[in-house]
Amino acid sequence: MSLAESLATRSCAGFPLLRKSLVAEHNCDPMEIDYEIKLLLFLSARIDGLENHAEKVFAEAVAKVLEWSPAHDRILESRVLAQPTYDLSALRFGAMYPAMGEHLYRIAAGMALADGGIRPDEKLFLQNLAHLLLKGDLARGEKISTQLESGEEIVEPPAPTPPPPKENLEDCLAALEQLAGLDNVKSEIQSLVGFLEVNKARQQHELKGAAMSLHMVFSGNPGTGKTTVARIVARIFSALGLLQKGHLVETDRLGLVGQYIGHTAKKTDDIVNQALDGVLFVDEAYSLISGGENDFGREAIDTLVKRMEDYRERLIVIVAGYTEDMQRFIDTNPGLQSRFTIHVNFEDYRQKELIEIFRRFCEKNQYTLTPDAEVALAEKVTQDLQNAGRGFGNGRHMRNLFEKAIRKHAVRLCMRKREWTKEELSQFTAEDLA
Repeated sequence: MSLAESLATRSCAGFPLLRKSLVAEHNCDPMEIDYEIKLLLFLSARIDGLENHAEKVFAEAVAKVLEWSPAHDRILESRVLAQPTYDLSALRFGAMYPAMGEHLYRIAAGMALADGGIRPDEKLFLQNLAHLLLKGDLARGEKISTQLESGEEIVEPPAPTPPPPKENLEDCLAALEQLAGLDNVKSEIQSLVGFLEVNKARQQHELKGAAMSLHMVFSGNPGTGKTTVARIVARIFSALGLLQKGHLVETDRLGLVGQYIGHTAKKTDDIVNQALDGVLFVDEAYSLISGGENDFGREAIDTLVKRMEDYRERLIVIVAGYTEDMQRFIDTNPGLQSRFTIHVNFEDYRQKELIEIFRRFCEKNQYTLTPDAEVALAEKVTQDLQNAGRGFGNGRHMRNLFEKAIRKHAVRLCMRKREWTKEELSQFTAEDLA
């Protein structure tokens, strides 16, 4: 057995059992699981150039271990080659399920080792994978690579997913209140919580409860906290006993729309199944209508509407996007109009709120602002707001500004001397915010 074949066997150890577990316990589509493996094989082999002989042998050995038929392998390959762009965010199951993420990382590390060693480009690729699939645990990634290189057998059954802890409503509302700005959003959510609590109390006293669709439209510009609030809303619904799990599954057009007839309904069903007993968050939902009448996005909408009715006791859907685009999206389908009755508008952050967001980034990462930096920050935010257009990132913009300040701060320190005080290492000056 060649080195590549041996690495493939060890990389895939335990994976068939994991795949069965994901299909049986979480309703994952085995084709989508295999697609993520094929995509990762494709990317891993080409990160340092064209696929070489050892990498090709490794990929073929993985397919053999996983018992892919030649036809199945060709279908997976055609899907990979048909992608307009390649992005690690397509590894949805790997990011969602830790055991799947670790197995995917093993396969990528095995591919890197197949031709004799891990090159700098491959090492950087594996570090990026560790951030996505191992939740930033680079040490765990190094250990996995070492185990594979040393020939150690790795046979671990997939760990069962522990049940989520029961949420406390007060903690959920406190998390909402701690967000910067969003006063109207907080008011809307708190009003909804009050209604649900009263409705629940009426039912406990054998009084008729008011029927209300809880599917929501979150409209607003990027970076205004829509995804963050959606996560808190999922926790709130769990604390109120409306959802058994209260988890949030995020998706977009790519996660719902297929590439051939019949594929879209299956993809949408898979996402819905993952979100059952929780919240399905569809970002940039308006993109589902962007392709015209013959686009598969319409099929995704129809399938989603039907599943919202089929699982009305087990699923809450939140669609999000730009305000005007979301209104046009809702107007395209009467089923959407009748089900999405709660509209929450996320306004752009004002100057003082953006500054507060920046300060929170500083506090969380142990940085402070000198008085001249405070002035520079206020001037910078004012200028950015004056130049803001449709794509202004709001909170995301402040995170980018904070990360740029960190880099400028580091460059400033390194250009002047090599030994610094604790104060110098933790203080932003106006120069860092210029």
